[in-house]
Amino acid sequence: MQQSVFFKKKEKIGQILVRKGKIQEAEMERALLHMQQVPQGLGEILISLGFISEDDLVETLAEQMDIEVYLPNPTDEFLPITISHLFHRDHPFAMLQRDGGNILITNDPMDGDSLSTAELLFPETFEIQVASESTIKDILSKHYDLTLEAISTDPTHLNESDIDKLKDMASEAPVIKYVNALIDNAVKKRASDIHLEPYEEGLNIRLRIDGILQAYEITPIAMQAAIISRTKLLAGLDIAERRLPQDGKIGMRVSGKEIDLRVSTMPTVHGEGLVIRILEKGNIILDMSHLGMDEKVEKSFKEMISVPDGIVLVTGPTGSGKTTTLYCALNHINSGSNKIITLEDPVEYQLRGINQIQVRPEIELTFAKGLRSIVRQDPDIIMVGEIRDLETAEIAVQSSLTGHLVFSTLHTNDAISAVARMIDMGVERFLISSSLRAILAQRLVRCICPNCRIRRGLASEYLGYKPTDEDFDFFKGEGCDSCSGTGYTGRKGLYEFLLINEPLRRGISKGLDLIELRKIAEQNGFQGMYIDGLQKVKNGITTFAEVMRVTRGELHESL
Repeated sequence: MQQSVFFKKKEKIGQILVRKGKIQEAEMERALLHMQQVPQGLGEILISLGFISEDDLVETLAEQMDIEVYLPNPTDEFLPITISHLFHRDHPFAMLQRDGGNILITNDPMDGDSLSTAELLFPETFEIQVASESTIKDILSKHYDLTLEAISTDPTHLNESDIDKLKDMASEAPVIKYVNALIDNAVKKRASDIHLEPYEEGLNIRLRIDGILQAYEITPIAMQAAIISRTKLLAGLDIAERRLPQDGKIGMRVSGKEIDLRVSTMPTVHGEGLVIRILEKGNIILDMSHLGMDEKVEKSFKEMISVPDGIVLVTGPTGSGKTTTLYCALNHINSGSNKIITLEDPVEYQLRGINQIQVRPEIELTFAKGLRSIVRQDPDIIMVGEIRDLETAEIAVQSSLTGHLVFSTLHTNDAISAVARMIDMGVERFLISSSLRAILAQRLVRCICPNCRIRRGLASEYLGYKPTDEDFDFFKGEGCDSCSGTGYTGRKGLYEFLLINEPLRRGISKGLDLIELRKIAEQNGFQGMYIDGLQKVKNGITTFAEVMRVTRGELHESL
């Protein structure tokens, strides 16, 4: 007896997606207009435009057809399908046996050819379940030795000098879906960056998660040009230019989230490399209580960002969270009765009630020139994204001395080194001592995953010595699904806060070296970030290995 299939449509796919808040009406209208220009289904177009994910489409199809979503199970027994590989590639489906019954898995429940063929091959009753195209591809590759690659893996079919062909390849549905799926997976895994690195064997893709690069996959070399070109087209870059670095940005919705992507290309010996920085607009929490500051440091920092004038610096390497800290500071003092102007490169997040300016070197809008103009806009508080040269430093100092509170960042290893950096730039010592109020240095460490956190033992047992006067328990993450087996989830900051008090001002003016300045700071209660890290280890927030990884340069000065 053949399986008879009858679906009762409740709503159209677009109506369900709008009702569930997955897309907006305007996005639906845009997708419908796109349908008139390309031969694709609505679901494919919504995915290609970045409005929904594959999972969103699968869930919607299941609701529309009143069927279940396929959930993989290691015990599933897949049944052989004796049909042409060419037909199976064009009409992908799988059949498995579970609990004594048969289940047909497809990504298109309305594909009549697949359903008719399944009825002929399996006359007994079967249930239909829907799965994403990527899930179907995995099943067919693993259990049926069948791949669905739509792009040839023969490099001779790819002529990179033919720009029109590159554009055509970048606009093909499989490439669009691949790039969208890559971005979607990166967002789901909480990645901050996607690295696409060309090598002889193919395009090596890695994700930076919690500050650490992790392998994702290596794509065939024939797909390299199409994937890079697709990303460059989305970012508004010139796909014909492959000899010079380029920078661009993409705004899109991924799994219902508003995402900003910053794209940077770099020519290498094996082709163009590409890095995508992921910025989730709604993911930033502008509350200093979420940064992980020690209670004493947080209190002192809040006091210093509330002074009427002077310079407050945040230092640390790239990716240490300096901008987020400054955003939290601005949000804390943004009372509505003061005018705040920022000069950034780039503007990572838009802050309500704050005037933000994007630096544009190509039109000579630099930090220094922008800062000059800002002062004439009658601000109370100024944030300069980074002090990079003497001109910017001098204007920032003069602004602070004329009654403005100035925030900025420097790339130094610790707090006290910021003084030396400004001196190296050429700023006079007496100006530094007069204008500088405080310096906050920071690093980011990974947090132990709360779902697989276990006690490792006493610090003295594990290290062979006690890192502090009192022994304490060490913890670690064993690794689980929620942390992708790493044992870590999320990050917190390690901080050292240097208050420029009167003894330090005199020391800076006298020309004391950094060792002497640090001794003065420590006599007045200053503690390095290694000490802050040890406290977070004692509290079970992070591991000793993480603290050592990010503070090893400051270790000898803090012990």
